[in-house]
Amino acid sequence: MPKASASETSESKSSLQAEPPWSQAVVRKRRLRYFKRADSWFTRFVKLLLGVHEGLWLGSLNLDELNAITAEHYAASRESASTEHNQRGFFDWELRAVSRYFSPGSRVLVAGAGGGREVLALRRAGYQAEGFECNPALVEANHILFAELGEPGGVTLCLPDQVVAGSAVYGGAIIGWTAYGHIPTRGRRIEFLRALRDHVLPGSPVLLSFFTRDGNSRYDAVVYRMATFTRKIARGRHESLQLGDHLTWSYSHWFTREEIEAELCEAGIRLVHFGEVGDGHAVGIVA
Repeated sequence: MPKASASETSESKSSLQAEPPWSQAVVRKRRLRYFKRADSWFTRFVKLLLGVHEGLWLGSLNLDELNAITAEHYAASRESASTEHNQRGFFDWELRAVSRYFSPGSRVLVAGAGGGREVLALRRAGYQAEGFECNPALVEANHILFAELGEPGGVTLCLPDQVVAGSAVYGGAIIGWTAYGHIPTRGRRIEFLRALRDHVLPGSPVLLSFFTRDGNSRYDAVVYRMATFTRKIARGRHESLQLGDHLTWSYSHWFTREEIEAELCEAGIRLVHFGEVGDGHAVGIVA
């Protein structure tokens, strides 16, 4: 029997080593495809559970309890009370809004002033500014910082969702960074705006910031439906609920442009600017 040549032997070995259609490469592709599908379904399932969890507690907790959760978060926040944060000055979008809409040297009231970042930034820009805040830990941080800087008192303590008492009139107002969305319920937010407006001269600007959403997502719908269901069966909170309400590290409402414009309008403030660059923010003019 004739012997196979060296080339024939090499070709035979190569054919034995070649991978058939059901080889590791094909199996690997299938496993990657299965992983992507499983990961997608798992992510959806986890998001559904998060929505159910948020809705359950939004429907169960009353407004004072929601405020307490928000207060505990900010009381424990090192950044909000830090010297570095409160001396950082305006964010870019704040600087543009203040420069465009606020009269130079005017007197400005800052609501939800936190540790005094906006108050200090306004003063350094030549404005007369003071503010109020409902979180005692942040007010204390402001007092310490301003004493070290030799600044006159900047932030006073006020009840949650309330405007500081007094008859002083201002040439503009700023609601501190995302503080507006932490006020639970549309009704309370509008009452807050009306009380703030009473301290501001007609024709003067009000700047506020918030978290934004384009519309009502499936996740928003899950949270809202679960909250509504919980409120009914567990006899939870009596106050109204809204699509866009969330409860993660604190209570917050996420706004569409239409919602912001409607709330400002109902409070007697006309929307003149809405921005989504950086943080969602708006400027209104007091009627």
